[in-house]
Amino acid sequence: MPSKSILDAETIEVLSTMDSFFIQQRIRMVEAVTGGCFEQPNVYDVFDHATNKRMMIIKEESDTCSRCCCAPVHSVFVKFYHVGKDAPELKPGQMVDWSYEPSGEPFMTFEREGCDCCFTGPCPKPCLCCFACGEGCSESATLTAGGLTGSPGDQKGRRDRSKLVGETIQPPGGGGFKPLMQLMERCDESDHTGKTELFAATRGPCFTGGCSKLCCSSPFGIGSVAPSAYNKSRELHKANFGDFASITKLRPSALGQAAREIFTDSDLFDVKFTTKQQVTAAEKALVLSQMIHLDYMFFERDQDMCDSDGINIANCFIWGCVCPCKIPYPQK
Repeated sequence: MPSKSILDAETIEVLSTMDSFFIQQRIRMVEAVTGGCFEQPNVYDVFDHATNKRMMIIKEESDTCSRCCCAPVHSVFVKFYHVGKDAPELKPGQMVDWSYEPSGEPFMTFEREGCDCCFTGPCPKPCLCCFACGEGCSESATLTAGGLTGSPGDQKGRRDRSKLVGETIQPPGGGGFKPLMQLMERCDESDHTGKTELFAATRGPCFTGGCSKLCCSSPFGIGSVAPSAYNKSRELHKANFGDFASITKLRPSALGQAAREIFTDSDLFDVKFTTKQQVTAAEKALVLSQMIHLDYMFFERDQDMCDSDGINIANCFIWGCVCPCKIPYPQK
């Protein structure tokens, strides 16, 4: 493991005191009213589970055309901000005061290269929504200390890695029928090439989303793995998933939350660290960014429960492809 972190002192202090997070995605009214026809950037509020205190605000930045036409597989910057002392008090479940904007620069930036509209520039991953057979159709994302300039996906994997915290990479085949993601941490802070190595893997359920999210939570277990298991799905599946951490997309517990699930793609997540070993601030940051990545992969689907074709019971994961399982409407 790295001997020190590339993150700043304030971020290390905040992450070191938190062993579990509650993440509340904000409802975007224009997106909800239009049924997703006008996609708006995601915004998340991150709370410390122990104190219920809001600690971070996470905001998406992406190209408007790609977000409206290519979501949820579009390229994104997702920037992490500390909540200042001037921020209004907010408890989980409360309405957000949109007048407050976090001050200062982001302390971390998550970048996911995706499938974008061709007229916005060369598409980084044109086959991302297909089976995970190669680099152009497999999920990957990086987490960098501080902010990033330019547009998400514009470097096509060639972005400067001198401030890289770590990255997440989908193995070939995506894990088969249960999605796998590999968590990679930086090997050496002094190495400006930003070389990373595997330290944990995430595995989720075969079925997620659709109508199933009204009554079922979606757990993603994270298990410690050896660096030698990189891109070896058989070895990755042997991990004791959940022994390091867990990410859970929570089912609604009240009528208002159920309405939120039906009419919006705003979700609630629970992140807990279960290992008895010491977890570095960088590793906690990577798990938090993994939650953001999983949200885009599985839960940012407009009209996910029903559309003009039928009722979607759930989405089935098959070798990197998320396939709806629908009951078609009766034909006249």
